[in-house]
Amino acid sequence: IIEGLPTFCLGIATWFLLADNPETAYYLTPAEKALMTARRARQLGQTDSAQEMHKADVVLGLRDWKVWAFCAAQFGTDTMLYGYSTFLPTIIASIGHWSTAQVQALTIPCYCLGAVTYLAVARVSDTQQLRGVYCVIFGAISVVGYGILLAAARPGVHYFGCFVVALGLYVAVGLPLAWLPSNQPRYGKRTTATGLQLMVANCSGIMAPFLYKTTESPRYVKGHAVTLAMVGFASCVYGFMSWYFARENRRRKEGKEDGKIVGMTEEDIAEMGDRNPRYIYTT
Repeated sequence: IIEGLPTFCLGIATWFLLADNPETAYYLTPAEKALMTARRARQLGQTDSAQEMHKADVVLGLRDWKVWAFCAAQFGTDTMLYGYSTFLPTIIASIGHWSTAQVQALTIPCYCLGAVTYLAVARVSDTQQLRGVYCVIFGAISVVGYGILLAAARPGVHYFGCFVVALGLYVAVGLPLAWLPSNQPRYGKRTTATGLQLMVANCSGIMAPFLYKTTESPRYVKGHAVTLAMVGFASCVYGFMSWYFARENRRRKEGKEDGKIVGMTEEDIAEMGDRNPRYIYTT
């Protein structure tokens, strides 16, 4: 309860403190509001209508296979997220004779490595506007970490494996949460896609405790093997989506999708969102 209380309170506070748009952002100056509005208007598909909730956009989000592909992959990486905190203290406790407080303290370096790596990769990824390649690379790193955990080795080696898993953990989990909505210029479809992504992914929290049973500690062979497979699956999905978006961008730049807008007005084309042949996906 104590650990969850700050998140619970912050979630309620965010409803009142975090603005929905630049116009209502009380913490921005008039010049900053104008700049944000101008920058948004320069982005393809960011029309006034696109900033509103429309039933048609929600339906498009529910019917888009790309959204469901991201949901499935996020389920895979979140399996790692929920399971990691389950087995990490057990592995540390097997190294030596530690008190509960010491075991918890020794988990900090793993989480710190994951956090620092995530912030660094997020900065580079945002600068380059590349998501997929980093999801695949760091997902593969975590797969290697689980391979180490599955090996019949000393507890110290398994502790090292925990660091390798942490290196890719938050990158593989966090980047797709920015990648999917960044390719949805229309508000209704974007919120639907993000909601589905989080809902499906968090269902992995139901499965994780059954993967890491107390009777199977400290090796957790089944849990590590299933998680390795799930992260590997997610990495493959993200690799495919990166390739797919790159191919679609290339086809659109070559004009091979322009047939979809023949006979349409410029206003109608601007309202097509990511289906617009002029829209370029973030890869």
